[in-house]
Amino acid sequence: MFGWLKKKDRNQSAAFDLYTAMVTQARQPVFYSKLGVADTLEGRFDLILVHAFILFRRLKTENGDKDLAQKVFDVMFADLDQNMREMGIGDVGILKRIRKMSESYHGRIVAYEEGVQSGAAELAAALSRNLYADTEVRDEQLMALVGYVHDALTMLEKQPISEIQNGDVRFPAVPVPAVTAN
Repeated sequence: MFGWLKKKDRNQSAAFDLYTAMVTQARQPVFYSKLGVADTLEGRFDLILVHAFILFRRLKTENGDKDLAQKVFDVMFADLDQNMREMGIGDVGILKRIRKMSESYHGRIVAYEEGVQSGAAELAAALSRNLYADTEVRDEQLMALVGYVHDALTMLEKQPISEIQNGDVRFPAVPVPAVTAN
């Protein structure tokens, strides 16, 4: 009789687990120390969006789960809202910032998708414009991140959707770029 309620709870739990996995992966110190992502609120937000792109691209495939993608999106923005409240930002400020973050999210998703479809140079340009907007990034750092995005997309493409629907998502190891002499 209450099967729909259990499914709803399971989906919500999976969405929370997937969001937690994205954030955990985006907080890996190597992204900041070796790949040159700015260790700022903006840099961390943008890196979460890169991982959201990777996960949502998998969930929105033909054999994915678009409803779960929406639930993860909702969890992500609820968490951002809560974090801003904890920083003391008022309701009006939160509304403006959430709107801006949502626009940023949609713009980046489109840019990253176009980059993946068009090739490594285009994805590198999209990452440079967005993730590295306020940061000096070396070519080897940028290309290591491009490789990471492609590896993550491939890894998730091969992961059974049933595992992802249960809240289990696996991302590849974060690469450490070779240092080139200047």
